[in-house]
Amino acid sequence: MSTILERIQETFDVLSPGQKRAAHYIQSHIQDAALQSAQKIAEKSGVSEATVHRLAQALSYSGFSDMHQELQQFVIKDQRAVYNFMQSTTRQEESWLEKHFAQEMQNIRETMQQTDKARIHQAARLLLDADRIWIAGWRLGLSVTAFFQFVLKYMLGNCELIPQGGVAEYATYIRSGDVVFVSGFPRYCSKTLKVSKLAKEQEARVIALTDSSLSPFAKLADLTLLAECKSTGFLDSYTAPLSVVGAIINEISYLEKDRVKRHLEKMELMFKEFQDSFEWMNKTK
Repeated sequence: MSTILERIQETFDVLSPGQKRAAHYIQSHIQDAALQSAQKIAEKSGVSEATVHRLAQALSYSGFSDMHQELQQFVIKDQRAVYNFMQSTTRQEESWLEKHFAQEMQNIRETMQQTDKARIHQAARLLLDADRIWIAGWRLGLSVTAFFQFVLKYMLGNCELIPQGGVAEYATYIRSGDVVFVSGFPRYCSKTLKVSKLAKEQEARVIALTDSSLSPFAKLADLTLLAECKSTGFLDSYTAPLSVVGAIINEISYLEKDRVKRHLEKMELMFKEFQDSFEWMNKTK
């Protein structure tokens, strides 16, 4: 069965001008369109709502509802990597570097707009009140989770990154009173999702950092934080997700200055004890 992007590609030349505008919007903003009504898609693409409904029929869907469901399934299943690779490597424009950084800045702006202070405060408070903090999220997600675990371990001392190869051993010890922080971005890792489900069964709290309210992680989490991960390349960007965890770190530092200070001082003593730095200033020739 053809995906919605394949249907657009196959029928684009025979669509009406208005339908082409709507199809181009959907193709270029697949994740946004999956969350929008026919009216909103029409508004964004500069056509009438009737044109969007006619587009669905032109793409051989029974109606807009059928096409919209396919859009949501496409986002959840994440079939974008190969598509994005083909799109981004067809030809390299002179302005590709500027477009790369412009997209990163756009991700930050959109993430800022959908992240309020109350949610960051709630996330920080949950982590500070946790008996133990567990962090899960692998593959490219390690760019977020490995960094976050290192900093929380440094600041609070009660944080563990669950290794991908040891999920069963670590997840066994998740308890009520713990907090599990998961990074769940496309392709929505099944092991990370399983950890989230187990945490709920064990009555632990779950904080999910993900890309969409359609994400399966959003349905499981006690608290969901959203971050944009669009990219001009074939791999998603994790710049905005890193900014979100950076905001949580700042809020934790503000809320529990004395506690964090004590842990930092202890950690610095251990660094000196184990000489965990390169003392180049003291070296002789």
